[in-house]
Amino acid sequence: MSWKDNETMYGENAPPSWARLPGARCRAVEHLTKLDGFKEFELFEGLEEGFFQDLAISAEVLELGTGTTLYREGEPSGAVYFVGEGRVKLYRSSGGPKARDQILGVVGDGSVLGLGAALEGRTQSQGASALTDCVLYAVFRDDLFEIMGRFPDGAVRLARALATRTRELEDLVGDLVFRSAPQRVARMLLNIATEEGRVTKRGVVFEPSLSRQEMAEATGISREALSRALSRLAKEGILDLGGKGITILRPAELRARS
Repeated sequence: MSWKDNETMYGENAPPSWARLPGARCRAVEHLTKLDGFKEFELFEGLEEGFFQDLAISAEVLELGTGTTLYREGEPSGAVYFVGEGRVKLYRSSGGPKARDQILGVVGDGSVLGLGAALEGRTQSQGASALTDCVLYAVFRDDLFEIMGRFPDGAVRLARALATRTRELEDLVGDLVFRSAPQRVARMLLNIATEEGRVTKRGVVFEPSLSRQEMAEATGISREALSRALSRLAKEGILDLGGKGITILRPAELRARS
């Protein structure tokens, strides 16, 4: 069944028309390739073969170019997306003439997007945009519900993924309320380094997938405040901001600041 056919079937819960999104396209992929892709998800390790077979049969492969929006807050939630490759930022916007974003998280390979809204049958409560080139497996909501009904163990794993995401959002709220801006910046740098960094003789080196503006949004501060925090860490010899990347020269001391 094509996306266009499903759009009519799902009505208000239809997914976006990706054919009209610049930087996004559906790609024809053999069943075995999709099957292998789902089996690489740590979330589903050890589940029975039929679960993977049904997911692969139901899934469409979606390629997103860097900067492409997958969905926006308030849009229909007719599909759930499994991240095979790449990194995606999740965010909410304040709206209004001076709109600003609050980044809710950055997720990568093996993550599940849009699950909460799909389960509720409501519109998306947040936006999702590709930070890098991405490959995702999209499964329509009703198809996924049928698979979850046939494979309860798979449903439990998906519920676990949703619970993990809820805990991450609780941690974010705690950081914004109880940690100072410098502490939030230090914590963010450590989190990015864990996901994207490589260890060298000088320290942990990474080229953040987030821009400076996005790093400010992730920590709930202005770009100017972020620049001051980074400059102070550099002056104290904890960071090296030379070139495009960031090097954490003294990880233990940065951790103590978080």
